[in-house]
Amino acid sequence: MRAVDYSHILTSHLWNNVIKKLLLLGLLRGQKLHGYGLMEYLNSHESGGSAIGKSNAYRLLRVLETDGLIRSRTERDGNRPERHVYEVTDEGEVLFQQLLLESLAEDATADQPGIAVLNYLDTLEPSAAAAQLQIRRDRVVERHRGLANLSDDVRDLHPALDLSLRQAEVEIQWLDAKLVELREQAAA
Repeated sequence: MRAVDYSHILTSHLWNNVIKKLLLLGLLRGQKLHGYGLMEYLNSHESGGSAIGKSNAYRLLRVLETDGLIRSRTERDGNRPERHVYEVTDEGEVLFQQLLLESLAEDATADQPGIAVLNYLDTLEPSAAAAQLQIRRDRVVERHRGLANLSDDVRDLHPALDLSLRQAEVEIQWLDAKLVELREQAAA
């Protein structure tokens, strides 16, 4: 039996965690945020393909705090319940700068997990594949619309949103061409 190399999965997983930590540090470095505010931001903004769910975000916040990269304190605003407010430490700022410099050289856009499944389209019936790709296209169009409708102020603060917008445009073009091809195959 041939040995299978799974190192790329581990590397990809580790890289994904680095990006998530970088994202959290980046969000916290210029402002103090409480967990709910952080979750609102993550849910409403594009995160470069590195989605962070609520439980994962809180887990990463605990890891960053344990590692001394962020600190939290409890605050109360009027009659509202107490909440943890997070901010970056000096050590966190140093790590943020280091990770940012290292990450800029990576070709992370080539490692998007959702793209890999497209390699197996030919294993499906063309009509079934076309139906699913149409759903995907509709979702990409919706994401593109959301990105295109962001204000210039938001786009100026987050230049990567422009890249996400352009990637969505290219994906829509590719999906349109692939849908024509699949529909022609289904009709034949």
